[in-house]
Amino acid sequence: MKIYVIRHGLTELNKKGVINGHIHDNLAAEGISQAKMAAPLMPKTIKHIYSSSLNRAKQTAEILNEELRVPLTLHDELMEVNFGILNGTPFLDEYKKKHKSQQYDWGPSGESIEDVKKRVLKILRQIRSESSDGEALMVAHGGIVRLMYLLQDGVAIDEIENASLHSFDLNKILGPSK
Repeated sequence: MKIYVIRHGLTELNKKGVINGHIHDNLAAEGISQAKMAAPLMPKTIKHIYSSSLNRAKQTAEILNEELRVPLTLHDELMEVNFGILNGTPFLDEYKKKHKSQQYDWGPSGESIEDVKKRVLKILRQIRSESSDGEALMVAHGGIVRLMYLLQDGVAIDEIENASLHSFDLNKILGPSK
């Protein structure tokens, strides 16, 4: 089963180079424009939108759904990586390197890569069981898109652009469905 994943549109914290992690950051004007431009490009085979519950992803999903008009549900499992006490601080190069390499543990107040994998795999299994009749769209975050590439291809991906669309094979990530 194919699944599409789009990163949320640009936010004010993204523009400032600040770690938004679990912060409920809203889309900037540019992010709203990005989502509106992406909406008509979404595959018409999408039957359901699964969105992160964080504001920036929810707003992006709602804009996309003006075009798609399918059921939309919010899921905490799709939230960005929790950077713990680093949420709301400048995204320094040392943090970017750890985050992009998928070799991180953000300490006692944040998440490890294993924590994030566990929650993402849980929602992927749910999506596969609920969406067997058509393709699904996930609206998520850069860290989640990077993890999807790692799960599918075993490769850590560098930059994930705002409002960029990616496709994945759930059977390759989760194994064949039974």
